[in-house]
Amino acid sequence: MRVDGLEEASVAPWASVLNESERARAARFVFPRNRVEYVAAHVLARRALAAATGYPAAEFHFEAGVHGKPVARIGDTAAGTHFNLSHSRGMVAVAVAPFEHGLDVEPLDRSINLSIAGRYFCPEEIAWLSGLPQARQGEGFLRLWTLKEAFIKATGLGLTQELDGFWFQVFPPAIRFKDIADDPAAWRFEQRDLDGKFMAAVGFRAPPGPAPLVTWWQVEPDALSATGDPSAPISRRPVNSVVGPMS
Repeated sequence: MRVDGLEEASVAPWASVLNESERARAARFVFPRNRVEYVAAHVLARRALAAATGYPAAEFHFEAGVHGKPVARIGDTAAGTHFNLSHSRGMVAVAVAPFEHGLDVEPLDRSINLSIAGRYFCPEEIAWLSGLPQARQGEGFLRLWTLKEAFIKATGLGLTQELDGFWFQVFPPAIRFKDIADDPAAWRFEQRDLDGKFMAAVGFRAPPGPAPLVTWWQVEPDALSATGDPSAPISRRPVNSVVGPMS
């Protein structure tokens, strides 16, 4: 959901669905932009969880997992579905599924110092990135970055995950393991270009059975004006901008 055109006054009514802890945390942000993004992301997550489970959006509360990944609960019971949040300058995103997954979104106009690539990327990834035309290396960096973020968020390890233990083939997106005992064929990744301004990636270990269908939607901000009733209509449109190969 794009939030770059929203003011604090626009999102203030949404905060009624948040709990006291979330409202207090939102208030601690120094800049209005960060307060808007935090409120929008958490309300969007609650609405998505409500739509997936049938519980009212205001009834969820969240607990940090072992490595800090939040878990949604209703009272003392797990909500029965997993979610993942990502927000960056001007965009908030949430993914909901019955299995663990990771999501990342980044602005394509982000200022990138390509000299830091060696800190985060494996030699195979750096070779691919270096082979791109200079004008496209920033975009290539974000293609890699969002995929790697999606993986470490899916595992729940975050930045405790050794980044040199895996690398990505960018198109079609596929993970390769070096020092991690895992099956790359078990993992699935997708990327989308959002409005030509943001790069997003989602990743998950495919559950047994038929491959799950991944559906991407862009939600309009007015969708969050509802009270949180999971039956309330959400204004949204499909996102079909699958990103292709780079050269």
